[in-house]
Amino acid sequence: MNNNKNLARLRDYSGRALILFASVILFVLMWLTVIDVIFRDAFNISITGLFEVTEVLMGVLVFAGVPIITAKDGHVAVTLLDNFVGTKMRILQKIIVNLICVIVLAVFAWVLWDAANTLAEYNEVTLFARIPLAPVCYFMAIMTALSVPIQLIMTFVPDEKLQELRSDGV
Repeated sequence: MNNNKNLARLRDYSGRALILFASVILFVLMWLTVIDVIFRDAFNISITGLFEVTEVLMGVLVFAGVPIITAKDGHVAVTLLDNFVGTKMRILQKIIVNLICVIVLAVFAWVLWDAANTLAEYNEVTLFARIPLAPVCYFMAIMTALSVPIQLIMTFVPDEKLQELRSDGV
């Protein structure tokens, strides 16, 4: 029982840390946009490289949310057949869909890691801001890879517990 409490606490703290991180990124994006608009309107000056900074931060923001959404079972789900499928078939459907998601996430993580290696090998940076792209891509790969075991665990979580997870604060 103590082990379950520790896992729940780890899930809670790591989820809160990722949410805080994503919130800070979103806050930074918001203020960069506000400052850029004010500078354009008031002084006719555009911040050089801001478009690239925005692109990089948006990528970081989106991929920081992947483990959060996975842990809350918040991915898009189409439930057209739920009314026509029995309980046993629904369990089989859940297992198959979750295993497909695990495979897709694992492939995405692998492809992102491979792309990050290529970016690192060529020392790729953005054109104006000179932001290195490999660390961003590594971050995306790691966040996607973190979602793989979470999605695998979600395969075996009962539906009642999933409802509870969806309504949690984190």
